Amino acid sequence: MADQPKTPEVKTILGHPLGLYVLFFAEMWERFSFYGMKTLLILYMLNSFFWNNERASHLMGIYTFLAYGVPIIGGFLADRFFGAKKAVVYGAILLSMGHFLMVFSPMWCFYGALGLIIAGVGLLKPNISTQVGSLYKPDDPRRDGAFTIFYMGINLGAFFGPLICDWLRVHYGYHYGFGAAGVGMVFGLLVYIIGQRRLVEFNQEVPDEDPKKVAVAKTPEHPPHVVRDRVIVLLIVFAFVILFWAAFEQSGNSILVWADQHSNLRPFSTEPPPLTVPGEVTDAVETAGTSWAEYAIPSGWSQSFNPFFIITLAPVFAFLWMWLDKRKLQPSTPGKMVMGIFLVAVAYACLWPATAGENQPCSVQLAKLPIAFDVDQEGRISSPARDDDGKVKIGTAADDRVFYGATRLRYDATNEKLMLKGVLIDLDRYRLLAESAPEDFHDAVRDLEAKAKKKSNEVSGGEKWEVSEVIAAVPADFKIVGDEAEKALKWNAAEKTLTATAEINLRARTQLLACAAEPEFKTAVDKIYVESGKSRVSIWWLLLFFMVLTMGELCLSPVGLSLVTKLAPRRQVGLCMGGWFLATAIAEYAAHYFSGWWGKMTPDNFFMMFVIMCLVGAALMAVLIKTLKRMMHGVH
Repeated sequence: MADQPKTPEVKTILGHPLGLYVLFFAEMWERFSFYGMKTLLILYMLNSFFWNNERASHLMGIYTFLAYGVPIIGGFLADRFFGAKKAVVYGAILLSMGHFLMVFSPMWCFYGALGLIIAGVGLLKPNISTQVGSLYKPDDPRRDGAFTIFYMGINLGAFFGPLICDWLRVHYGYHYGFGAAGVGMVFGLLVYIIGQRRLVEFNQEVPDEDPKKVAVAKTPEHPPHVVRDRVIVLLIVFAFVILFWAAFEQSGNSILVWADQHSNLRPFSTEPPPLTVPGEVTDAVETAGTSWAEYAIPSGWSQSFNPFFIITLAPVFAFLWMWLDKRKLQPSTPGKMVMGIFLVAVAYACLWPATAGENQPCSVQLAKLPIAFDVDQEGRISSPARDDDGKVKIGTAADDRVFYGATRLRYDATNEKLMLKGVLIDLDRYRLLAESAPEDFHDAVRDLEAKAKKKSNEVSGGEKWEVSEVIAAVPADFKIVGDEAEKALKWNAAEKTLTATAEINLRARTQLLACAAEPEFKTAVDKIYVESGKSRVSIWWLLLFFMVLTMGELCLSPVGLSLVTKLAPRRQVGLCMGGWFLATAIAEYAAHYFSGWWGKMTPDNFFMMFVIMCLVGAALMAVLIKTLKRMMHGVH
């Protein structure tokens, strides 16, 4: 018999090797940076780029699909070429570069940063997880506990990332929040590099010399019909996993926008922070106050609710399953998944009273609408869609028209009233005012924008320049207001000359056009904006939503992963686990595809869509439980 390799000595803390804690803190900081940046991303695209929900959600869908799908490739590259340890280091370096690149404003930095983050997650995420298992011998009973500890590190990072990054966003700006995510990733990289010598790994393969394990290794595969049935069960489960995560992942998009624009962020007061229109509307949240009633939280803190409830409720669910198992009452894995999907439906149903509270009416007198807008038979106000250059799209289809206030902004021509139910968000306010500017002014701004872009490309970096356009058709009290517009533009009232000193981005253009809105219309829109802001509903509704949503996650996600390892054919476990993550990636894209409908549907209808989808999904899977259990051939 060949000599057995000497077992390395491993120092432990609380019964687990030191390497586990190295991986714990490295993963904690990686998740801190990932979720901190993800919290800012949709708000950044909406508020800084002035993209609409559909455009921002489309990019979010592509980004998250790749972030969850590329790890399949990252695991393959590590196995085939450079190993898990180097893959984690390379991934952490790419992630750090990506997060720090988000600190800069140019669009190439933004897209480049997303690419680096996707590649970094792809290398780091699968390979740091596999190292947890390699710290233990194959039959070590501590292995399950190790993954539980590691999972806590993931959720601690996911909890603190949004808290710190969004606090910086509110008080100092988006780029400080992105910078904090980069700093967090550097901490994670340093922890991993310094602690690498503590990662003492064991061979995970069964040695041929062990006769008992040889017998196990030579155990014949299950009969072909059993393998076939179990694979079919996995494919069916993957379909329901897509449904679950498509609803669940609204939390980082439409639910975050609901928190940011429609929620009263004062947790200890029924009165939301007042909205003012001094000429420029900011998305910052006022947190200073003289009493607890005036204290407001940043909207991104809502993204910490889910990891908080995972940390607090996971032990409860673990105890519940054991308690039920002792009494032979524990549901099967498909039964638990039905519960998970049903609880997601309940979570969205919990928001139904919130949408009713937000859907409060307000109105203001307005003699007539600007000619840029149309009113349909229901009184809904819309305008033709515009392309990226600001030109009206010729032959715009009815479905492509831009509606405001999530289709709830109406005009009553008979009574000369501008009416709204719910909250008019600040982006809709800007777009309404910009659309009402004279078309001649739109044309002049486009011409100036083209001149500025051409001039910027001609001059060398750092060289000052300016281009001008004479504009006569502006209100008498016209002045430039807005952070981006004030940076890039100057107005000479005496000579009626508009001068650009930098390229005009979409935010600057929209702010500039809003300054030329018809005065009577601007007054009416601003009154509606301020008054409707009083309809924002308590953030406690979202706390309830995330509590129920997390209960659904704890019913489905852990048991689903376990089921894959139980049902997968012995030689295709990795492939089937890749199928789980591919289903998650597809669900991420589907989630943000649905999020693109936010603003085109009223909030109550949007949330009810997921109630119905998940109820139907839960009912369908409940009907299939007996069939699935039979096809699982003994797997519980």
